[in-house]
Amino acid sequence: MAKVKSDQPKEIVLDLFSPGMTALHRVGLAGLWMTLKRFEAEKVKIPGGSWDLTDHSVTLNWKDNARLFFDGLFKQSFRIDKNGVIYFSALGDSFSYLQAAVLLHKAMLGTFLQHGKTRKGDPANKPTGALSVEVDDIALTLRYQKIKSYTHQAASIELVNEDGDPRVVRLAGWHFPGGIVRHVGLGESSTALEEPPERSIPLLYAPVGGIYFQIKRFSAGARPLYALVVPEITNLEQYAKARTVFLHHGVKELLASGTADAGWRVLATIHAKGLLHSLTAPTCRVISFGTVAWSKQQKTRVDLYTVRAHHEDRLRVYRLCLQVFLPRLVKPSNGEPFWDVPQVPDLIARNLNGGCPWYERFSDFVADQDVRKHVFQYEREGLNKMITEAGFDEERERIFVHACHEAWRRRLGQLGERARRERASFTDLTSREYERVRVGFARCKNATTLRETVTDFWARAGGPLRDLQAGWKEVLPLFDERNWRKAKDLALLALASYQPATREEAEALVSPGVDHTEGGDAQ
Repeated sequence: MAKVKSDQPKEIVLDLFSPGMTALHRVGLAGLWMTLKRFEAEKVKIPGGSWDLTDHSVTLNWKDNARLFFDGLFKQSFRIDKNGVIYFSALGDSFSYLQAAVLLHKAMLGTFLQHGKTRKGDPANKPTGALSVEVDDIALTLRYQKIKSYTHQAASIELVNEDGDPRVVRLAGWHFPGGIVRHVGLGESSTALEEPPERSIPLLYAPVGGIYFQIKRFSAGARPLYALVVPEITNLEQYAKARTVFLHHGVKELLASGTADAGWRVLATIHAKGLLHSLTAPTCRVISFGTVAWSKQQKTRVDLYTVRAHHEDRLRVYRLCLQVFLPRLVKPSNGEPFWDVPQVPDLIARNLNGGCPWYERFSDFVADQDVRKHVFQYEREGLNKMITEAGFDEERERIFVHACHEAWRRRLGQLGERARRERASFTDLTSREYERVRVGFARCKNATTLRETVTDFWARAGGPLRDLQAGWKEVLPLFDERNWRKAKDLALLALASYQPATREEAEALVSPGVDHTEGGDAQ
C-alpha cells in the first residue's frame, strides 16, 4: 500500500544541551547557526525548507521530502572557490581572509578530509594550487592541493532515506575524527558509531565552528601538524562573535608550537576581546593530527588535550608569552620564505594548564637536541623578557637566575681577556665553555651533583656575586632534595636567557650546528 504524504511541515530541533551533545557536537551546532545566520543576512533561501534560530538551538523545518531541503542546504554551506580552495559560507568569501582561508583548507585536508576518498582533487604529493600574498613586505606563496569536491557537499545522500526522511547515520572519520570501527571481525554494525539526525547534522558542521592552527614542532617523536580547537560553548550567538575574531588573523597568528599552545591562543584571544563569557567555562579541547611511523600515508590523531584558563594571572602570563615569542618570516638567500615558530610557548602553556611555574621542566624540554638548538639560538630574547616581566613565584628564584647571569657575564669577560692575550678566537673559547657549562647542568642527577656544579660555576666568576651577597640564605633551599630539580631548570633557563652585553658576545653565543628553521611549507 502506498504511503500518503502529509502536508504538515516536519522539523528537527538541535539543542546545545540535548543528551549526547559533546563539545564537538556543540561547536558543530554553532557552525550551523553561523551558516544560517549568514544566509539570513544575505537573503539566501533554501528550497523546500526553513529554520528558526535561538541562542541555544536551531530548528530545521521542511515539507514532504527532506532531501530537497538538505541537499540545497549542504551545497550552499560547503563551498569551493574558483582557486580550488575549500571555504564555508558561514565565514564569508575566502578572498576576504586569504591567508586564514588557505590554512583552513590545508587543515581540513589534514583532519576531517585526510582520507583520499573524502575529496576529489590534486594528489597529496602533486599540489598545483598557488596563491601569492604579501607579509611584512615579503612576497609569500601559499601552496596547496586544489579540490574539486568533498563529502560534506553530498551528505544528504546518507542523511535522508528513500522515503525522504532523515535517518540514523553511521559515522566515518570525516564526521568524527578518530571515530572508527574497532572490531571489523564482528561486523561493522557491531562497533561502528552511529548518530541520529539531531546529532549527526551538528557533526557535519563541526569543521565550520572549530578553530584551526598549523603546528610546527621540532621535538622527536610523533609531531602534530594541525590542531582543531573545540571550545566549550554555552551561547550560540556569542560564540559566533568569538569565532569571527579568528577570520582576521593572518598565518602568523594561526601558527602554534604544540597542542596546548593552540588551545591557550584561542582562550587568550577570546579573553582579550571580552568574549570569554560566550563559553560554558574558559575551557577548550584540542585535537591534533600528525604523521606517525606506522601510518605515514595519513594524518593520525596524535594528541587530545584539554586547556583550562580559570585564572586571570595565568592568562596574563600567557598573553605576555604571545607578545615576546613571535613567529618570524624568514627569507633565505636561496629558496622560498618560510615561517619559523618559537617552541617555548607550548612548554609555558602546559605548565600554566597544570598550575605550575611557567619555566617548570625546562631542563627536560631542552634535553631534545632539535628543540635545544632552536631555543638557545632564536628564543633567548623572549626568555629574557619572560624572566623580567613574568618573574618568578619566589624571590630566591630571581636571585638564583640573576646570580647565574652575572657569573656568566664575568666568565665571558675572562674569556675575552684570554682571547686577546693569546690571540685566540673568542667565539671558539665561548662555544666550548658554553657547552661545558650546559652539559654540566644537564647531567646533574641529584642535589649533591647540582650543588657542586652550580657553586663551581659561580666560583669561576672570580669574585663575590652581587645578588648572592645579600640573598645567599634565600637561595640555599634550592639545593635541597626537594628543590634541586627546580634549581636545575633555573640554571639552564639562566644560560638560555642570558642577554649579550656586546655585539662580540652576541656573535659568539650563536649556537653552532644545523639551522633548524629551514623548512618547507611557508604556510
